[in-house]
Amino acid sequence: MTETGKLPISLVVIAANEERNLPRCLKAADFCSEIVVVDSGSTDRTLEIAAGHGAHIFHRPWSGFVAQKNFACEQASQPWVLCLDADEMISPELRHSIERSFQNEPPVDGFEMNRHSIYGDKLINHSGWYPQWRLFLFRRGSAVWGGTDPHAEVIFHGKQKTRLKGDLFHYTYTGIRHHVAKNMTFAREAAESMHAQGRRATWPDLLARAPWAMFRSYVIQRGFLSGFHGLVIAAVAGFYTFLKYAMLREIQMREKRATREKEER
Repeated sequence: MTETGKLPISLVVIAANEERNLPRCLKAADFCSEIVVVDSGSTDRTLEIAAGHGAHIFHRPWSGFVAQKNFACEQASQPWVLCLDADEMISPELRHSIERSFQNEPPVDGFEMNRHSIYGDKLINHSGWYPQWRLFLFRRGSAVWGGTDPHAEVIFHGKQKTRLKGDLFHYTYTGIRHHVAKNMTFAREAAESMHAQGRRATWPDLLARAPWAMFRSYVIQRGFLSGFHGLVIAAVAGFYTFLKYAMLREIQMREKRATREKEER
């Protein structure tokens, strides 16, 4: 506990036009001694809201989830870092669990929390969306963000970690239009990341991966138990997967055409 009565944690959030979500996120984590917000060009009230909560605000052009989150964590000054997205919120039970864990110096270097996604106003308990254990609270210097955009993940190299009780609520999508729009953006980012890694899209990828993604979400991950929302999630999973490989194929074709045109000059 710091002199202010708050926990020695820096709340780190990356944001862009998050006036709808940011107040909920920051208020639920007001037990943190420091708030760091890295903004990538908001044109709404995001900066005003962040300033109103006493956040240290940094401006940085969007560079992808992995790079943006690592930059944000590097700005933290407290011994511990809680790295959240603006559309995530600490539940009362999870808050109590965190506060209890910091009554004394934690014997671990990281805490996992169970992210529980909300679609519109419905908690999703299937489709691979729950449970989702994520290590978002860690001792500064014991973890970095890795993975490939848009699927960033924490790479933990501390000595020990444990799990906290209570959910981290994730307000994923307001509805189908929002769901599809974000997945189109994610598909483009994923295609670019795969291309940068030297991955290629084959015809089997285009024909088989999308149906498999939908089947896995709806049947294997029991999305059918979530009713209409489970069906939508499965369908969009297939749509996203097809778009990802189709966009990768398009990049390959564009590069091939550019090479051919260069050779013909």
